[in-house]
Amino acid sequence: MRDSVHVEASSRAEMADALREAGLDQSADRLDYLWRLAEEDQDEEPIALESLRQLTTFLINERELGEPQIGVSPDGVALAQWRVLEAGILAMEFLGSELIRFAGTTGPASQDGESLRVSGALPTTRALQVVKPFLS
Repeated sequence: MRDSVHVEASSRAEMADALREAGLDQSADRLDYLWRLAEEDQDEEPIALESLRQLTTFLINERELGEPQIGVSPDGVALAQWRVLEAGILAMEFLGSELIRFAGTTGPASQDGESLRVSGALPTTRALQVVKPFLS
């Protein structure tokens, strides 16, 4: 088990660099794009630094999840979404206060098409414990 990393970067560029150093180039490129978009369009909200720091730390520590689709909410919260299993989805909002709001659903778990769903808001480590079963 590798040690947990906490990103202390104070700028968006430093966080993108940290992602690249961790081999998460696609995520760093997406964040660069979102920053440029927010600079060019006053209607686009930039990701709040604390939310971005939380997302960056999470992605580096949980690289085995793969690179998610990344977005930003209208109020500047970093969003990440992974497509998992057969049409399953896990979505997370990094609220910047060490809390993660999450929602997940698995693909059909049986022949009758039932799927499992979970949602809530928990501290980062607890949220990960809850959603891990949706990722395997």
